[in-house]
Amino acid sequence: MCNYLLYFFFLSILTKASVEEPSMILISGKPRNFGIYQNFDISWEKCILKCLAEVMCAVVYKISNVQCQYFLVLNIPFIQKVDSGHSEIALKINLPQNQCPASNPLTLGPNYLTQIISSKFFKTTVSYSNHGYNLTYNLFLCPKNTKMFQRGETTVVCIGLFFFEEPICNNQAEASALCKAHNGTLTGPANSDEYEYMRDISNSSKYTSNPKSYSYLTYWIDGKSTNTEFSFEDPTHNGSTNYPWSGGTPQSTPTGSCLYHSGPDSYVLHGLCSFTICCKDEGYICWRGALCQVPPIDYLY
Repeated sequence: MCNYLLYFFFLSILTKASVEEPSMILISGKPRNFGIYQNFDISWEKCILKCLAEVMCAVVYKISNVQCQYFLVLNIPFIQKVDSGHSEIALKINLPQNQCPASNPLTLGPNYLTQIISSKFFKTTVSYSNHGYNLTYNLFLCPKNTKMFQRGETTVVCIGLFFFEEPICNNQAEASALCKAHNGTLTGPANSDEYEYMRDISNSSKYTSNPKSYSYLTYWIDGKSTNTEFSFEDPTHNGSTNYPWSGGTPQSTPTGSCLYHSGPDSYVLHGLCSFTICCKDEGYICWRGALCQVPPIDYLY
């Protein structure tokens, strides 16, 4: 255990990572049941830093002071536990606030490494057993016409616009049902990146999903008034905290009001939940669909 702590402390000097970045943990162990790997003729410290810097690396194993084995995600399912000091492995995981642990966190597990790589979400789960450490891998992919976003350490959602069929302009209840039909819910932006994506896809849809050439298209998002506050279907976007309101956050709205993203000015507005088409004098606005979050497709390896 003392060796473990010294190794971790030494590595914490080598590299400082932000809260959301992974860390390398040094343990006493040997790779078992592994697949493809690479050998590198570099120092052990450089091997560790190389793995930390390259997103597809999962584990490195010390062969000598000047050579290591390098394992990518999916290629090493088990690390055999050995006596302290006899064999060293560095394993990439997420640690809360990147704090040097008071005890070996891998004995308390499960522990996770989560990364989005080329629109694919990889989740490595490390669990402890009497003989060593099991590594299981999940690969998550988003359905067509949605984009992956990570919310928190382990929550991943796929966000996209879903369009009504007939009638092509419809109310908030139908928008909620549309998301549920795809095993999802209405959602809203959880951060500025999601908001930019929501704005981009809603603005472009006027030209790609507007068969009746309405002047404006708008979309229902998550939020329904209960007179004193809004209720939300999706618990993962932190309510309306990151909603870009028009004129400031409303203090109260009447029951029967719902939230939508206004295509013309890209703000969040509230209006009657029954709206489908509105405002002839403004050139007709069509509530064309819903901003939904749906679960990614999970492939277990």
